Amino acid sequence: MEDQHKEERIVAMHQMLFEMARGNFSNRIPLSSCDDELETLVVLINMVAEEMKESIFHAGYINPHSSFRFITQTNLVLDYSFCIQSFNPAVLTILGYESFDLVGYSIATFVTPDSYQKLNLVKEAFQDALYNQTMLPLQFLTKELLLFSVDCAITKLYNRDEVILSFVVSIPQISNVALEQKNSDDSAKHPNSRKSDALLIQKVYDYILAHLQEPLPSLKELARYFGTNEYKLKDGFKHFFKTSIYKFYTVERLKRAFLMIQQTTLPLKNIATMNGFTDYPNFSKAFKRQFGVSPNEVVRNSTIDSSITID
Repeated sequence: MEDQHKEERIVAMHQMLFEMARGNFSNRIPLSSCDDELETLVVLINMVAEEMKESIFHAGYINPHSSFRFITQTNLVLDYSFCIQSFNPAVLTILGYESFDLVGYSIATFVTPDSYQKLNLVKEAFQDALYNQTMLPLQFLTKELLLFSVDCAITKLYNRDEVILSFVVSIPQISNVALEQKNSDDSAKHPNSRKSDALLIQKVYDYILAHLQEPLPSLKELARYFGTNEYKLKDGFKHFFKTSIYKFYTVERLKRAFLMIQQTTLPLKNIATMNGFTDYPNFSKAFKRQFGVSPNEVVRNSTIDSSITID
């Protein structure tokens, strides 16, 4: 019994480290009553995860935890007053606005007050001809009132008053079709997305990612846990992430399982269990529906040390 308990704790540690390697710092390993070296490691891993989460993710920020992402170049053309004159299509995708929401408006509308103060200092330096190009960390505010930080290159054009503000950012692949999915009904349904609503749904998102190995609570239970009602929870999640809570939970578990199959030598049944699937045949069917191949057809990394395999 003691050996089985140790094995379960080792599996939990392996799972936690794997999640941290993927950029998910929301998981925590439950503490036990044991006073041994394994428990010391558990405490240390939990502490590292907490420190990493506090230093990287902040309440109200877009959660960058996603397996499938791509890089895009974003450019805005600002006039001498730092009002937006033009931009490339990536800006609409990232900020979530329509073109008529941007053109002619001050950049102050789309960045935090602190970031705008920094931009004003840059504008003064440009006017005094101190320099014509610089890098600056800015915080942008999306239409859903979520924040994201990025390092921006700011360049004053030669013999012109315009300024180019550009940055490179990674975004989920689904974001490039998000604007196409929006229609007049959606806009009428959500005329004003409050920051509190965005933060609530962000917490639900983080909770699901941190508990992928567990059965998904019912909508009623989730709503009670987060202090809201079922309709607001269901409708809000669909609005912000363009999918249902259950589908998101299922797809994320399968994506996580796919990476574990690729990058570890753990038995397939163990991986299914670690991702909340108690029945392996059902896991295999769902996996094949999602990826077009069964779990045992995925090429595994043969360079992984087989010593971490738990039979």
